[in-house]
Amino acid sequence: MYIYSTEVFLGQKFKTDGLQLAVGGLLSKRLRATLIYNTGNAIYYSAAPYQGSRNRVSASVIYQPTENIESNSSLIYSDFHRTSDGEKIYDYPIIREKLTYQLNRYLFFRGIVEYNKYRRRLLTDFLASFTYIPGTVAHIGYGSVYERIQWDTPSASYRNNDQFLESQRGFFLKVSYLWRL
Repeated sequence: MYIYSTEVFLGQKFKTDGLQLAVGGLLSKRLRATLIYNTGNAIYYSAAPYQGSRNRVSASVIYQPTENIESNSSLIYSDFHRTSDGEKIYDYPIIREKLTYQLNRYLFFRGIVEYNKYRRRLLTDFLASFTYIPGTVAHIGYGSVYERIQWDTPSASYRNNDQFLESQRGFFLKVSYLWRL
């Protein structure tokens, strides 16, 4: 499908038209896949914006080996080239895996791992959820962000590192109870 469009940004008119191709469906009773490709004109959003071209690929595979387990794997890749000289400004791949285990009708567990190559960041999340009746639920979760950076004390700044180091973490607990009068 071809989409014609333009956009005005900071008083300048830019082309944002492009082509989109999509294919996907049920490959078997337990396996689904989707592939979407976009290409066309784009804007580099900055204080001095300029015209460019972009490519974006989004692929996902959902595999459900049993009724209780579902794996959702995805890849998103995007790049941007400056139109004036063809220089690649960035490429941005993100890989994500989400695994869900439904123990019974009340309790499920979910884990997510996501790697963002552009930001050199690894995200991990874990969630356990118990639903007794709709409206009465308890969630408990933990998440961490790992980055390939390290604090350099002499220069008082961050520098690149070959290993992932935990830079953020979070824990939460949420309980809600439905009370009817």
